[in-house]
Amino acid sequence: MNLALEHWHIEVSSICTLKCSRCTRSELPEGLLNRQLDLKFFKNQIGDQRIREMRKISFCGADGDPIYCKEFLEILEYIKILNPNISITIITNGSYKSVTWWEKLAGILNEHDELHWSVDGWDQESNNKYRTNCDWSSIILGMQTFRECNNSTYTVIDSIGFSFNENDLKKIKQVAIDHNLDCWQLTKSTLFGSVYPHKYGDNDPLEPINKNLIASGFRYEREQTVLTNRTRPGLELKDFFWKKAVELQNSNEYPALCYVGNKGVFVNSRGDFFPCCWTATRHEHNNRISTLAKTKFNLHNHTLDTILNDDYWQTEFKKFDNLECKTRCIKSKLYDKSYVTEW
Repeated sequence: MNLALEHWHIEVSSICTLKCSRCTRSELPEGLLNRQLDLKFFKNQIGDQRIREMRKISFCGADGDPIYCKEFLEILEYIKILNPNISITIITNGSYKSVTWWEKLAGILNEHDELHWSVDGWDQESNNKYRTNCDWSSIILGMQTFRECNNSTYTVIDSIGFSFNENDLKKIKQVAIDHNLDCWQLTKSTLFGSVYPHKYGDNDPLEPINKNLIASGFRYEREQTVLTNRTRPGLELKDFFWKKAVELQNSNEYPALCYVGNKGVFVNSRGDFFPCCWTATRHEHNNRISTLAKTKFNLHNHTLDTILNDDYWQTEFKKFDNLECKTRCIKSKLYDKSYVTEW
């Protein structure tokens, strides 16, 4: 099988305290199962040797937030003991954790890692307009505590451009500056009425007036503003991804990002294995591959070697007839260095 296994994207928890309106938690509540992976899963279903061979793990939920996994700190500690140089990226809303929790996290992560807070406002009222049920005071407490205890991990605020914040984005960047974070990242989303009118309508209340804040294709786009002189990890891994992309350009294979590695193979909170997180969303067009992931590709019921060696990856999968494959992994994008190296 040709899937790139250097980078894994793991939804360690589908649990979340927030109710963001464009999250699948809100859009598809009927299919939501609150689940989480535990330390035993990483030890037994993935295993020490596989962890040692990985170069990156991104902890970000399709439905949930990794920090609400009960054993998340223990899982991180286990991974870092086995592979201190692995690059770990954590994406979180950052609400409702204690000083002690953030101190422990700060002691586990190192200079190879990134910690991202998803923040779309500059105070409780503004951030709560999309990140419904957030807790601003604990978000700020987390930023302050982590930075006081850890001066090596790269820290980022991620913000989506919406109608309610498009004229105040500088205020969000200032939050990052005030707390000595390393980067402010603006995400241009596609989840607006002008892109999906059948879903969000012609008068989408969240859509920014400034169309430059909306992604131009079927995938989000990002702009990064560097705020400190700390070195961002992962440049050598991006070079690795680009080399794989160039090899793919010169082959007869389908231009699939799962062959490159920047997106990462995806494991959800139920232990289902997917080629990427796009194919794992609970939308109807993914039903076929979701059924496979729940049955023959579930890591609780099948070993990882059995899954990876299945004939499916060299037969049915290589049709690439899934909607996500046909829209997001196209030949022209394979030559876009940012597209094939950014997560």
